[in-house]
Amino acid sequence: MPPFRRPDPELIYDLAKEKNAIDDWYDHRNVPVSNSNNLLIASWNIANLGVQNRIEKDLKLIGHIISRFDLIAVQEINDNLSNFIKLVKYIGDHFDYIITDTAGNNERLGFIYNKKKVNVGRLFAEIAIPKKNHPRYTVVVPYRRGGENRVEVYYKHEFIPFDRNPFVGNFECKSFNFTIVNTHLYFGAFKNSTTMTERAKYARRVLEIITLSKWAKKRIKKQTTYDKDILLIGDMNIPAMDKNDSAYKALLKSGLKPLDYFSKTGGSNILNTKTYDQMAIPTGDIKKKLADYNVFDFDNNVFKDKWNELSSIYTNNNASKKFNKYIKSYISDHRPLWMEFNL
Repeated sequence: MPPFRRPDPELIYDLAKEKNAIDDWYDHRNVPVSNSNNLLIASWNIANLGVQNRIEKDLKLIGHIISRFDLIAVQEINDNLSNFIKLVKYIGDHFDYIITDTAGNNERLGFIYNKKKVNVGRLFAEIAIPKKNHPRYTVVVPYRRGGENRVEVYYKHEFIPFDRNPFVGNFECKSFNFTIVNTHLYFGAFKNSTTMTERAKYARRVLEIITLSKWAKKRIKKQTTYDKDILLIGDMNIPAMDKNDSAYKALLKSGLKPLDYFSKTGGSNILNTKTYDQMAIPTGDIKKKLADYNVFDFDNNVFKDKWNELSSIYTNNNASKKFNKYIKSYISDHRPLWMEFNL
């Protein structure tokens, strides 16, 4: 994704004040604190990390948000790792990371983890489907034309290799052993696109989700799978957790349980309208360990001075548009998702 333009005028903020605002909002949203009896796993698309023009203070603020958690799956890490490495350093000396090489949009996927609490397992890999095994599925893409609801049907649409291969990582915390699949799936185009070319791009997105879901279902059932406690998390570009939505229906094919944070707090985008980011877990023992989950809407309690300034000048709608430019430029246009597991 191209970097967001830095808003004018520059935002001058007090880092300590904003850190306190984050902590207050964590408490307000009942986000648990890491302790010896729980494990906090998060996922966050930190927009354009490494390309976006962020200064040291911005990275420290992002790091403070991350530091609440024990293990974080990160999306949109750029080829240039300098800002990512600084970010991990700012979180604390007891944090480390594992990353992939670059793929679509020159992006990497990564894990940041608390070395004092989380042990790295034996399995790390990328999911790549051999050409001979490329699946074909019929994909239905809805759109509107002339005020009418229509659909474009792609019969036996062939899978195109992942734009960014999902990143598989195995971790341990005490006796809790689990595998996370960190994803940033293809976006392509919006669901209600007006051209066939754009609708085909959306069909590719759905096909990526179906293929990932089928992979997860197969691995969970297979006797020789290294670890069947598989969690699918990350930016899957699923616009709505609606069973009539083709992208969400594709995720349900995994047999995993998507966690509905939208009805609790709202969207994973700062516009609060979409559920692009997802957490899906298997039924069984791992689901029994799940204590809580949600999305963290940090944008509702940071940069309050800027919000007050803008809202005193503009209508609420225009103030929100201008304010969100600061949020996505300085922090991100996505919100982190989190899960708490009992140990």
